[in-house]
Amino acid sequence: MEPQPEARIELRERGVKDFFARFKPAAPAKGPVLVVTPSLRGYDGRSRELPLLQEIPDPLTSISYGEWVSVSEADAGRWGLRDRDEVEVSAGSWKTTIAVKVQKGLPEGVMALQRDLLDTNPLKVAADGATEVSYLDGVKLRKTGHRVALPILAGSMSTHNREIIADFLHGHHGGGEHAQEPAQIYPPHEHKEYRWAMAIDLESCTGCSACVAACTIENNVPLVGPEEHLRGREMFWISIQPYYSEKGEAEFLPMMCQQCDNAPCEAVCPVYATYHNPEGLNAQIYNRCVGTRYCSNNCPYKVRRFNWFDHERPEPLSWMLNPDIFTRGRGVMEKCTFCVHRIRAAKDAAKDENRKVRDGEVIPACAQTCPADAIVFGNILDPDSKVAQLAASGRSYRVLEELNTQPAVNYLRHRSASQSEDTEELHRT
Repeated sequence: MEPQPEARIELRERGVKDFFARFKPAAPAKGPVLVVTPSLRGYDGRSRELPLLQEIPDPLTSISYGEWVSVSEADAGRWGLRDRDEVEVSAGSWKTTIAVKVQKGLPEGVMALQRDLLDTNPLKVAADGATEVSYLDGVKLRKTGHRVALPILAGSMSTHNREIIADFLHGHHGGGEHAQEPAQIYPPHEHKEYRWAMAIDLESCTGCSACVAACTIENNVPLVGPEEHLRGREMFWISIQPYYSEKGEAEFLPMMCQQCDNAPCEAVCPVYATYHNPEGLNAQIYNRCVGTRYCSNNCPYKVRRFNWFDHERPEPLSWMLNPDIFTRGRGVMEKCTFCVHRIRAAKDAAKDENRKVRDGEVIPACAQTCPADAIVFGNILDPDSKVAQLAASGRSYRVLEELNTQPAVNYLRHRSASQSEDTEELHRT
């Protein structure tokens, strides 16, 4: 995106705020309006050069690398636009060529552009930390006839009536009529002391992706770049999946390995590289894996990742590597481990004191970083643990539980006011 020369000079001298204030109308806007907002990842542009923040996708669109303008469904239908269509957007002396993302929930006549995508200096922020949303009215849009390679990582932003996000308030729940306990062919796994589990409160999750960044750094997850993202080869162990209702309301679902008790991935590995450990984790033996990818094909949650290359980390990025985590190489599958190295460290400390691990002593990187405290982790065999109480609450459900995978990740949704108060009290304690 290249502003015109006069626009570039004005941006340098007056700053982004004054530049867009020039287009602020005294009367109601005529024609489409372009709203320029701070970005969740790069804010006003000051962090746009950080590789990790470029790699993490935008939570509303699931776009990682690239530049795009969001257009409402109504405007896209009127102008004949599709995702990845290239358009020329102009207002006054300002003009740019950019890709389109059709955004559900945007009102008609409104387009949205993230401020960090502009080729400008960072916006000056007021002393109180507040920043204004700028906009241009009377925006003109013209299709160029070209298509843009834009990595949209979400396969679909609709649940397709699979109740991946349960709706207890309207009488629906995950799994529907199939959510009843199915008949078991094989005896269940025996977990003597620990069965590690997680509870994620979807009402608290804001989609900020802090958990994605923390997991990536903690577990030495490689950054693969835009070309691999375009091929659908992102490496995140946890992702924020956006889903939109018919009214255009966005909801976010953190998705990681569900650590299933009846894990479909374990049965198909020809070399037993993935197996069920005594504490309920779907463990992965990296130096045994031969890269058949059968486990990925058999995973209904699509959370396993395959290393297509030996990922290089040029200096000084190599200093960021966590020495507690094995760095995977080409031809190896990897996935979320519930931060098993932290579990191991807590167990070693407890063993030295001749006791079991206490509730709250093991906190995975995602839960530690979540600003909304939406993620709770612990031993579900301990009835006094927070995770066990949340899993037993009426708000809990598991994704695709009708498949009888018996996941260890429980998601929480509102069911009634009283249950919401009970859960809030549990979080406070």
